[in-house]
Amino acid sequence: MLRQFIVFAAVVFNCFAARVELNWDVGYVFGIRDGFTYRRAIGVNGELPFPPVHVTQGDTLVINVHNSLDVPTSIHAHGLLNNGTNYYDGPDMVTQCGIPPGESFTYVLETKNQFGTFWIHGHTRHQEVDGLHTPLIIHSRKQPVVDYDEELIMTFEDWFTTEFAVRQAYIDSLEDIRTLTSNFPKALINGYDGNKTAPITFVPGKKYRLRVISMSVNNWFKFRIPGHKMTIIEADGVESMPLEVDGLILGPGQRYSAIVTAHDSAQFNYIYNVTSYSQTLFSQGLIPLMYTGLINYRDGAPVKTIPAPSDEQLVWPEETAMQVADKQAPLPVDRRIELTMKKFTHTHHQHQTTLGNTLYKPVLVPTLYTALSMGDLAANSSVYGPQTNAYVLKHLDVVEVVINNPERVDHTFHFHGHNVQVIETGPYGNSSTISREPVAHQQSGPWPMWRDTVQVRGFEFIRVRFRADNPGVWFMHCHLSWHEYNGVAVVFIEAPDVLQKQQSVPKEMVEMCKRQGIPTQGNGAGNQGFDLSGLPPAIYPISVEGAN
Repeated sequence: MLRQFIVFAAVVFNCFAARVELNWDVGYVFGIRDGFTYRRAIGVNGELPFPPVHVTQGDTLVINVHNSLDVPTSIHAHGLLNNGTNYYDGPDMVTQCGIPPGESFTYVLETKNQFGTFWIHGHTRHQEVDGLHTPLIIHSRKQPVVDYDEELIMTFEDWFTTEFAVRQAYIDSLEDIRTLTSNFPKALINGYDGNKTAPITFVPGKKYRLRVISMSVNNWFKFRIPGHKMTIIEADGVESMPLEVDGLILGPGQRYSAIVTAHDSAQFNYIYNVTSYSQTLFSQGLIPLMYTGLINYRDGAPVKTIPAPSDEQLVWPEETAMQVADKQAPLPVDRRIELTMKKFTHTHHQHQTTLGNTLYKPVLVPTLYTALSMGDLAANSSVYGPQTNAYVLKHLDVVEVVINNPERVDHTFHFHGHNVQVIETGPYGNSSTISREPVAHQQSGPWPMWRDTVQVRGFEFIRVRFRADNPGVWFMHCHLSWHEYNGVAVVFIEAPDVLQKQQSVPKEMVEMCKRQGIPTQGNGAGNQGFDLSGLPPAIYPISVEGAN
């Protein structure tokens, strides 16, 4: 009887699923977004910002992308698992070749059982930095953890005065990156200058679900509405047990849903506060930046003055404090991978950060295509090239990943193809050389939170777990754009034996590579066996530096 019910429920679920189709023309746009600088950016259909995408759990999202840029492009649905369709994940030269200028390609994204707050962004040449991003909201078909009346989207972005390629060429020209001249970005709220964002309207007595999305590439954001509590019910597309906080802290790529209950009276309006900050070299002497906006209960009502406590007096969400709503216990571990961030002087004499001992750099064949074409050798990490930082995972193993950060800079790490259980955070390295509070040791509760993007603060380690139940090639990288560019990343080659039996790359994707002269078979160099001749020279460390 139970089996019949499950089959019936699945049939009903599929009957309500829809096919949502969008046509995106990705091209250059010009304008002033931060209130100061007129510059070229990247938009869709001539718009920036361009509209959020709304679908419902179980829907198929079809995005027909035409590339009107003069360089290749691709898109990534951040947080979507793409189980069974790894080739639609988006990162250039990891799971696909970029879409060439003047050509089109269709992404078919299955939401399946996922719902919550996500975003879509470019994943070729760091085009998300220049505007190619928008929210993706997958509405649930089930009752939420906490009832609410309406929902609103809040997005935070950092916006530089120059295009990513121009700024990165300048950085690459420096013999010592520590001599970088500051170019701290301004903040955008809901797509516009943070100090000129339209008011948010509250109706007395109503409950609002605020879907808060960091589409940032460098900066952290703190967000709070003095005089109002927030109750977190979701992080990164995963429902959480309700957690009351005073405000939210979001690193690049992270998302929250929080319930805010409006006051019963419209006697006063209120001010919300947004703080944009970072510890990177871009931000020397220029942080934090403060922004405010209006919570409008009634046009013309006075703004209530509320004392401003220090951040230390307020309750903020901790990665380990949240508990997952479906009460999953910590997974038992089959394999452990420890990754330590290190500062190196490399063979090209630049000072850079790595995840482990190697800088990730793209190879000549998309790594997914190597995993699909190398037969039994696909289980040997060497065939992917020395700088893919490849880790081959066994099917259904529970993998524990520990990321150690012995430097002052905070990072967020995004796991493609997986949510991960946040098990533990704690101190790592020596923070006594700078003015910063020591990191406390924090263990998760009985039902650790799952999410796809985790913060690793300065002088901290984080321990996360996931089950290797999604055969494919999955990028895991720092979501600070210049760190990703410099190679703070690894690739998980997940169950290549199962992958070869279950998936094949659509013919149009293979042909798209061939038209660009990109090989679609063989090892990382496009050769057979372990012959990696033809790969660009590897970049190796020649000295290790102390953390700072």
